Amino acid sequence: MPGTRTQHLKITTDFSDTPCGVGGLSESAKADTLREAHSTRLCVKRRPRPGNISSIPFRRSLLTEQGDIGIVLSGGGARAAYQVGALRALAPFLARDPEQISVILGSSIGAINGLVFAACLNKGLEHSIELLDQLWRTRTYRNTFANSPSRAFLRAIRVALMQYLAPGPHATQDSIFNPAPLMAQVDEAIASHGGLSPDKRAPHLKSVGVMTTIEGIERKPMLFVSTHKQVQQDVLRGASFELCYVEELTAKHGFASAALPSVLPPVELDTSVGKVRLVDGGISQNVPVDPAARMGAHRIIVIDISGRDWWLDRFGEAHDTRPTWEVPAGHDTFCVRPPETLVVRCKKPLGTILREAVHGSHSKFITAVGPTWPIFQLLKKKFGEVVAYEVMSYVALDQDYLTGIIEQGFYETTTLLRNRRELPFMSEGSEEPQPEPTAAKQ
Repeated sequence: MPGTRTQHLKITTDFSDTPCGVGGLSESAKADTLREAHSTRLCVKRRPRPGNISSIPFRRSLLTEQGDIGIVLSGGGARAAYQVGALRALAPFLARDPEQISVILGSSIGAINGLVFAACLNKGLEHSIELLDQLWRTRTYRNTFANSPSRAFLRAIRVALMQYLAPGPHATQDSIFNPAPLMAQVDEAIASHGGLSPDKRAPHLKSVGVMTTIEGIERKPMLFVSTHKQVQQDVLRGASFELCYVEELTAKHGFASAALPSVLPPVELDTSVGKVRLVDGGISQNVPVDPAARMGAHRIIVIDISGRDWWLDRFGEAHDTRPTWEVPAGHDTFCVRPPETLVVRCKKPLGTILREAVHGSHSKFITAVGPTWPIFQLLKKKFGEVVAYEVMSYVALDQDYLTGIIEQGFYETTTLLRNRRELPFMSEGSEEPQPEPTAAKQ
């Protein structure tokens, strides 16, 4: 095909940043795929398997354009402001050829950032980042949520007790917050830039999507995507998520992805199979790298604000540990890994930035965490102050705190990119890039 070339991708169930594969290919799926003898070599890794047994090789054609870049934004509550700073640090590299950005996917709050960022790209990269910056720096509880503070406080007490007795995002109709004001602001930002249909957004954006979770007896991941053309079924073989094509993505899709049970209300949307109730996409895939690769991204930039590694280190767990509430992938699914990735993740625990932002002021802290203050008190009593502040870093809305994590995102990403002429993408098997040493003064 003119303008394209076959790329090497890796299919694996061992991608620690995404919970999209816990089993290997079924025998029938493997047989079907082996019959496709094309030019691209991929690998399937089963889990569990003895360490001395290598991957199972097979061949398949999976074409992407050489320049295609995907941006994947993870969930992490208010910590999403970090993504703004990271994008600002990446901007000088991306601005050299902004039309390389062909896929934008997000999960949970990252889905909302992704929709705003994608909608505004038709007015330029800097404009998109600037609008996101303004969106986050002005956040308060009063302009984000519609709840009566007293009612939200009572709901927070009930949720705190439920979580104390049985931690996890359990199905419920109750929620602490009603995000109607923020939803309206996001819809306005999208509409004022022409919307997110393929013919209205930046023409180089081939696919924009949000990861959600279907709520029910058995939770299932569902990706809502607006794309120039439907993905071939061959490419979707082994995917752990259902795909729902939509012409126009709106704030409602973003908030379906961000609807963490007990915190934000579930969202109902119409699909080709009927109306579905949706909750937080982070329950299924908080870092949707596999879907971005299947959408055609050759190089993927991940901005991960989950803080997952910090929590696992804090409690002495291995980095491939999965929480019990996370939706497991089916045994006949596998992950597609892109040829090259660049992972940006917060290095510093953001709870310390929150603690510094409130300056020991009790009233400022209460204003920052709003009705979730009872949860902080319970966590502090059970796990200590450090853990309690880190939990609050996901919900705090305070100008000094949000400014602090925007700056932290910019600083840490700039440090990663220091003295680099090109973005330090890493290929399969290579080590995560480290900051280049500062040149010695003459």
